[in-house]
Parts: sequence; structure tokens; C-alpha cells
Amino acid sequence: MKATSRPRTLIIGGDATIGRELKRYLLAAGHDVIATTRRRDRECPTTFFLNMAEDLSEIELPRVNTAVICAAITRFSDCRNFPELARRVNVEAPISLSKKLVARGTRVLLLSTAAVFDCLSPNAKGNDRRAPRSVYGRLKAEAEESMLDLGHSATVLRLTKVLLADQGVLARWIDDLRDGQTIRAFTDHRLSPITLDDTLKAIGAITEHTDGGVYQLSGGTDISFEEAARHLAARVGTSQQKVIGVKAADNGVPSDEITPYTSLDTGRLNALIGYNPLHPRTVIDSVFAANFAKARPQ
Repeated sequence: MKATSRPRTLIIGGDATIGRELKRYLLAAGHDVIATTRRRDRECPTTFFLNMAEDLSEIELPRVNTAVICAAITRFSDCRNFPELARRVNVEAPISLSKKLVARGTRVLLLSTAAVFDCLSPNAKGNDRRAPRSVYGRLKAEAEESMLDLGHSATVLRLTKVLLADQGVLARWIDDLRDGQTIRAFTDHRLSPITLDDTLKAIGAITEHTDGGVYQLSGGTDISFEEAARHLAARVGTSQQKVIGVKAADNGVPSDEITPYTSLDTGRLNALIGYNPLHPRTVIDSVFAANFAKARPQ
């Protein structure tokens, strides 16, 4: 491929939150960006239709320097209830596309998850043995292995929970607590949250790096959903009695989908971009600062 002054990047999964925001981030950083969409009405010169659940054998991919695979079925329950579809989207399609891309000199980055580990101990190292317990984790572990078999042009970035101010259970809890509702939060299910900004910075840096292999992005430690909920209550200014701690195991969550720990060692990313993991409460305060200001009485 003829070298150009501006890096050209393909985002597979441009409809997802990370993919959509990554496009904006890379454009601002001077990349030429092409993204995929699952909606025909969104096609344009820089966006083309691609459905990971369909046959991709005849798909024509653009010539790019780097591709980032954001598309995935990430809900544990969806992977459990629709395993064939989940395998197609999370394993078969990304590896098929990656082989085509790598064969012509494109570097490929696959976004993955801490769920490739058993999540029974904290601070998993990048080279620790994969030991997934959930269907989702097993699929992503399989995709990782196949991706890394493609050589130095292939990279994996494992992420813990990316918090979003307008999505997810914590955002809903802030609204519920503001409205005086009582919420139930798991005591035996933990997260190690990260910000979207740090996620975009990590992806952006890795797209310019050529060593391949595994990187990990994580919060500094783990916090239970109950602890997170009580922190939200304090920030909203409501009673701690509005938070009731319950066990995920007693509330219909399969045992292999309960994560006592999800934190990851981020040493390689620290060396690349100087990333320093933040405490979960610091991440929560950063992500939901505007939500808290809205929730507090004026």
C-alpha cells in the first residue's frame, strides 16, 4: 500500500458507542477514517454497510493502515441465549475480516474483555492463562487466540467496564436515587471501571504502535456494585438506606457470569502512554459529574 501522510483507519462497528466516539477522536487526531454500519440509511463515502452476522466472504474492504474491531455482542445473557449468533459476531466474522486485512499489510486491533480470565482474583496479567467461565468470555478468548496467531500485525486490547454518563445501570441508579427510589445492588459482583476518554486514548496510541500482542486497560482496583451504588447515593445527597445490598447469586445471575474481580495489570499500557489506573470512585466522579450536579437540589 502506498504510504500517505495521514494514517487511514477502518473502524468495524461504527454504530457502537466506542466505535462512534473513536471515529470522532481519530478524525480530530488527523486520521482519515472509514467506519462500518449495520444501517443502510447511514451509508456515505466514509461509511459502508457491514453486518457481522451475515456471510462476509465476498465483502470488499477498503485499503487502510489500521483496522479497529469494535463490533461485538457483549451482553453475557445474549451470548448465553444466542450462542450461534454470538460466535458468528464475536469470533468467526472478526477473524475472517482480520485475515483479509493482515494479508495485505493492515494492522488490526481487536477490542476484548477481562472476561477471558476466570475473574476470581484481581490484577490479571496480560500473559496469564485464559480461563473464561462465561459464554461471552469463552468466545472472546477464542477470538483473541486466533487473532494473535496472525502475527505482529495483530493486537488485542482488553478492557474492563467503560462507564458512560448516559448509559448503563449506574446512570439509571443516579436518576432513581434522585427520584427517591430504592435500588438493589450486588454485593458479590464487582467492576473495575474506566473512562471512555482513557479508552479512546489507548486505542489511538495502539493504532500508531507496531509491536502487536496484548494490552490491558483497567481501573486501579475492584469495587462491588453495592459500594458503587452507595457512593452514588452520597454524591446525589440521599440516604444510604436507599441502597439495598443483595447477592447476584440469589437473584438469577448464573454463577459463571458473576465477576468477583475484573481488574487487570496495565503495565504495558503504562509504558506506552504513561497510563495510571484510577480508583473506581475517582472514575465514577469523573464520568458522572454532570449527572450529580443535576441530581442535587438547587
